[in-house]
Amino acid sequence: MKKIFSVILCVALVAAIFAGCSGNKKEKYSDETLIIGYTEEMEPMLKLNENGKPAGFSVDLWKAIFDGVKGDCKRYRFEKVEEGYELEKDGGFFDSKDKEYSAGLLMGPVTMNKGTFNKDYSFTDPIITNRIIALTTKNSDRNGFTELKDARVVAVSDIAKEELDSHSSIAKVCKSITQENDIDKALALLDSGKADVVVTDEFSFMPTGKEKDYKIFEQELDRIDYVIACAKYSGWKDSINQAIYELKNEEYGKGDEFTPIVEKYFGYNASQFNYEPAKTK
Repeated sequence: MKKIFSVILCVALVAAIFAGCSGNKKEKYSDETLIIGYTEEMEPMLKLNENGKPAGFSVDLWKAIFDGVKGDCKRYRFEKVEEGYELEKDGGFFDSKDKEYSAGLLMGPVTMNKGTFNKDYSFTDPIITNRIIALTTKNSDRNGFTELKDARVVAVSDIAKEELDSHSSIAKVCKSITQENDIDKALALLDSGKADVVVTDEFSFMPTGKEKDYKIFEQELDRIDYVIACAKYSGWKDSINQAIYELKNEEYGKGDEFTPIVEKYFGYNASQFNYEPAKTK
């Protein structure tokens, strides 16, 4: 019933032949600026603002943790790279100022299990989680995905529809499956009795603040965990985990500075980040 998909929020890799921030003056690329490449805009993760500058959760997160992970880097910036750009293999690219660089980080919605990512990278603890859930009215007799026989189902968002369709054993017993991209309209269909169940992703539903008004199935259909993927043995994974941990932990700095960033962009606490540093003896 439940598959765990991890989506790369960032792919972190510093290699000697790249721009890595090692301070080596003989390198072909910048040795002080960390280039964060992104393959596409994906709101609220990253979106270019009216001035053409990257903005969003990823930007604010990196601003908050950069000092804790920068090493020898003095600065960083975001540059768009081609879809399928591969660290270590593709070398440099020309930035918006026609200067050649190599990305030290890649950002974008790339599934963890695609290609050789599992073999070539290691992953942080999940930073943002988007679950695919189902909900119905409080007085409904339905309590789970195994009880959708003859149900009139409304799927909210493409991702919810795709996940529902991919579970053929569930989809085939439904009386009908329609798609409605507006969560409020989908809930209105449920409230009026024109639909029996709404299948939605939490990114769409949770910002409405109506989770107490409906019965939400305990079992999720699927989940997407947004993580940071790092080159194996690079050390990035541990340092990024620790930096986010300290950003979230109230014992550091100004208290929990991580959760407000999440809520600012997602409208609720969409994070299940629960990394705990190894305890020293």
